[in-house]
Amino acid sequence: MRALLSLLCAAFVAASPLEPRDTITSTVNLGNNTGSPEHLASGFIYGLPDTQNQIPDHFYTDIGFNYARAGGAQVPAPGRGWIWGLAEYKVRFASALSNYRTARKYNADFIFLIHDLWGADGTQNSTAPYPGDNGDWTSWDDYLTQWISDVNANKITDGLSVDIWNEPDLTYFWNAPQAQYIQMWGRTYHRLRQELSTVKLIGPAFAGQPDPTNDWWTTFLSFIASNSSVPDQYVWHMESGGGDMEGAYGALVGMLQTYKLPIKPLNIDEYATWPEQVPAGSAWWISQLERVNAHGLRGNWLSGWQLHDFMASLVSKAYANGPDYSPTGGCYYPNGDYQVYQYYNLNMTGYRVGTSPSGDLKLDTFATVGKDMVRVLTGVRITTGTWQITINDLSAVGLPTSGSLNIHTWGFPFTNHWGEVDVPNDLGWVSHTYSGNSVTFPVFQTDTSTAYAFEFDVV
Repeated sequence: MRALLSLLCAAFVAASPLEPRDTITSTVNLGNNTGSPEHLASGFIYGLPDTQNQIPDHFYTDIGFNYARAGGAQVPAPGRGWIWGLAEYKVRFASALSNYRTARKYNADFIFLIHDLWGADGTQNSTAPYPGDNGDWTSWDDYLTQWISDVNANKITDGLSVDIWNEPDLTYFWNAPQAQYIQMWGRTYHRLRQELSTVKLIGPAFAGQPDPTNDWWTTFLSFIASNSSVPDQYVWHMESGGGDMEGAYGALVGMLQTYKLPIKPLNIDEYATWPEQVPAGSAWWISQLERVNAHGLRGNWLSGWQLHDFMASLVSKAYANGPDYSPTGGCYYPNGDYQVYQYYNLNMTGYRVGTSPSGDLKLDTFATVGKDMVRVLTGVRITTGTWQITINDLSAVGLPTSGSLNIHTWGFPFTNHWGEVDVPNDLGWVSHTYSGNSVTFPVFQTDTSTAYAFEFDVV
């Protein structure tokens, strides 16, 4: 009975986006092949120790780690960045260089946060300078000269992208006029495009998602259209605890049409709030990002040396969150959230199929068809209640249009961000009778953190 309830507790899948959405139903359309899995959500911001090889290789490879983002933020003084002098810049650059080398070891792309290296990482004081203050660009130009020289000297252009500034729509990172930011974007873009032609220039990395009523977005898009400074990827962050990727992307496309700008790849290089960094939340975000083919990097809600550890709260270790914590300590272990990303990478192979979330946007699914099984990863967005999953077009994987279907369920539990979880829970097999070429089953989400995966054999 317990296995049955746990299985039912998590059933939800996704259908064609053209079908009407039931409030409580996520649908999966097995006849809609959306391409090969690339594990687009398997990146994170910071989380890489500055000591090489500190976290064992398998923790990276088992989750398909493919994107990193860093720039030396919050390393202790003397390492506060360019605005405090060349010596303090060099400490931050060394941190970022180490993180870059770790990322490239696993063939992960690397986003360099040059605002952090400058010193505007949120820890700067209220009198800290910003590029172009009082119309003077000398320090910013000198900074870029130094940084470009160091990039070339260390041969770190392979796989490199540059976030020209992080979250300038928040005074936490950009406490200067919007017009000054716009001028900084244009100056920096054209200089880097000329001197580092192979490096991707991405942005605007706003904290707010695309919205035609958001002055930061409309001003930015209008400017890049007139200034020929269109980024190689459109970047923004999904960490407000609201919104959804289809809505945000739809708004972006509408604005790109307004300003006659090209479609470009998407990179949500910070996603998920701290409470959402649990198995259920991660499965929900994976589904959201995969649906619109957006790369995604987990946000990082730690600080100090912990910011440079724990793979953005996917792993932990002894004394991780206590007074005896050591930035260079080892003996890592996975938490419950890690198990979701490991399953996502290692088990969800073959080809992706189309899904849609429940109409209330609480339940979402990501599904693949492998040579052996259909696999559906499922997450409810940090709430409890009852939903259901409908899987359509079963004949597309060789199954009859009616009969009974045995479904195997895995549960991904969560203790806390520091707690060890070595394997998901095997919740057994349950048979479901179906007709009309589709099967529907309920999900009873009794906690706010557990994610589920449903599997059944293909013919």
